[in-house]
Amino acid sequence: MQMTRNDNELQRSLGRLLTAIQAEEMRAIDTPAWAATHEALRRTEYLYWASTRAALAATLGGASLRNYLGIEWLSRHPRVLPGLQDLELWVDEVQRQA
Repeated sequence: MQMTRNDNELQRSLGRLLTAIQAEEMRAIDTPAWAATHEALRRTEYLYWASTRAALAATLGGASLRNYLGIEWLSRHPRVLPGLQDLELWVDEVQRQA
């Protein structure tokens, strides 16, 4: 199955968010915050591998990206917000076209 342009952009956006979360994980090594950061990274990796429209919707299970990644964790890691906001725009675009 060939990916559409939107699916490719969605995957790129997810890649940018992954990079931002990986940077946060490196900062959190050997701290109590590492486990929660690693969990956010794991969840984002799931989204990356499920980054076609149907698979992404199924993975999110109706949850918002912020709820899926954890609002409390996101509030403590504002450096990932630009990547998250970019991804939210693409998810909104994909949902409008569905």
